[in-house]
Amino acid sequence: MKKKWIPALLAFGLLAASPIAIQPAEATSHTTAVQENKLPANLANLMKIAPEHQFTLRKGSTRIEVKLLQWTLNHYGLKTEVDGVFGNKTLANVRKYQAEKGLKADGIVGMYTWAALYAEHEKPAEPDGELPAKLRNLMDIAPEHQFILREGSKRIEVQLLQWTLNEYGLPTTVDGIFGPKTKQNVLKYQAAKGLKVDGVVGTYTWAALYAEYR
Repeated sequence: MKKKWIPALLAFGLLAASPIAIQPAEATSHTTAVQENKLPANLANLMKIAPEHQFTLRKGSTRIEVKLLQWTLNHYGLKTEVDGVFGNKTLANVRKYQAEKGLKADGIVGMYTWAALYAEHEKPAEPDGELPAKLRNLMDIAPEHQFILREGSKRIEVQLLQWTLNEYGLPTTVDGIFGPKTKQNVLKYQAAKGLKVDGVVGTYTWAALYAEYR
């Protein structure tokens, strides 16, 4: 009987004495799962392509661009697994993101949604302080020749509009997207200036906005 137990006891002793292989594997897995704050280079490189030339993504898409989308949704605060597969969870979060940005919430990532996603990686300039040169340079164009902006516009001129609304005292996110909040503040601004309150930034509203810097 003793001889039969000896191999079993020896095997148990060896197992107890040897390091458990599972522990480092778990630690490695946990480390990999933690998202870095910095966008990985292979995803950042994708943004060298202009939003209007990006691939249109929808449910079922499996491309590296989906990882950029998912990483950005995570960065924005909508928890999404970065696996490169555009599934139901990604679809739900894209729709939430689009709704919050005043975009058509159809779950399809086209030019306008890409433009908004790109902007998440460009830190919006703080509304306090000096107007950035790239925005000030836009005022070399006379008000009557400026682009007419309205809800849905996505241009650098929208950033100038939003910055100026902030400076005026109407808190507005400087993201270059003319969404519902920007429109609401444009309406308030136009009313305060005695302009036509239509939420459309045309010649007269541009003239008033330019005057804020004189």
